[in-house]
Amino acid sequence: MILSYKKPMKNTSKNTDYIVGNVSSVQRIKALAEKRLPDRVPVIPSAGAYAAVVSGMPLAEFYLEPDKAFHAQLWAAELHGYDGNPVYSIPEWGGWDFGGELRFPSSPPYALPLLDRRPVQSPEDAYKLKVPDVETAPAASRMLSFASLAREKGAPATLPAGSPMGLAGSILGADLLLKSLIKNQKLIHHVLRLATDYLLAIADTFIKRFGAENCAAFATYPWESHTVVAPSIFKKFSLPFVKEIHEYLLQKGVKRWLIHLCGDHTRNLSCWAKEIPLAPRTVFSIGDEMDLKITASSLGEEYIIGGNISTSLIHAGSPDEIMNECAGILDAMKYWPGGFILMPACALPPLTPPVNLHAIIKAATLYGSYSS
Repeated sequence: MILSYKKPMKNTSKNTDYIVGNVSSVQRIKALAEKRLPDRVPVIPSAGAYAAVVSGMPLAEFYLEPDKAFHAQLWAAELHGYDGNPVYSIPEWGGWDFGGELRFPSSPPYALPLLDRRPVQSPEDAYKLKVPDVETAPAASRMLSFASLAREKGAPATLPAGSPMGLAGSILGADLLLKSLIKNQKLIHHVLRLATDYLLAIADTFIKRFGAENCAAFATYPWESHTVVAPSIFKKFSLPFVKEIHEYLLQKGVKRWLIHLCGDHTRNLSCWAKEIPLAPRTVFSIGDEMDLKITASSLGEEYIIGGNISTSLIHAGSPDEIMNECAGILDAMKYWPGGFILMPACALPPLTPPVNLHAIIKAATLYGSYSS
């Protein structure tokens, strides 16, 4: 089905006495942020779509109805006892907001949405694009609705902080973006400018509505990994816009950040450590293509590291195999001075067997305790 935009229904719930996460989870994350040892290593599984599956909720319903997405994650967190707040991001949201046509496949079960038609079919189309209206754009307006629910429950309003290249890829598609990096760099700079302006517009809307002190920034960087582009491409095209976003949000007062380096970014780490302004206690989560110790030492002891359980293993491995992998990760990173969070290498696969997520939390309890 091709989706036309309908404004999300306003949440009318007045129940604000449910704190996201249990008390020990809230205290655990607070201790980590304050550079104190919690009772055990936190587990943040990035379990958005997984929460839909274990709730028996179609992904179209999960992504299109923020209220249902939020409450499905509350139930999943209570079921498993993991840490962190509900999360919300629609795959291909950038291309959808700029005018693309989003579709939810009917098969296979729980397939992620995709763009049937991107907003740019030819280079000429890109110069006709305008920055969307945050309040009415189909994805951004849903992010605002989800953030309102989070604030009602005492959690931060999480705003998207990048990457601009990720939005550019969603707008242009992989073929046109990669070809243009070599043959039409003017087009790339133009679309990156639009993407950055849109991210800053979203940030302004969130900050105005919720206050900078109540916002958290989340950014993910799959398009900048070494399997997609060389480090020289990251430095030439992405880095200036990434720095701009960080400088702007930090100046506005956004102090909580989670940055996911999806794929291998080892040769980009010097840019993160030396050139990109970072908030104290920024969380860096990494894929299993990167080494946790090398990443941590490259970034420095001020920052929290998260990772990096193989998502393939989580999806298809046994609980015992997952326990063994987690034990090795915890042995290496449990006492990292900046703090450590046990996390999947990327978002938790939607069809993860529930027992495998249980194995991750059990490993954190057995091998990640600071009381023994």
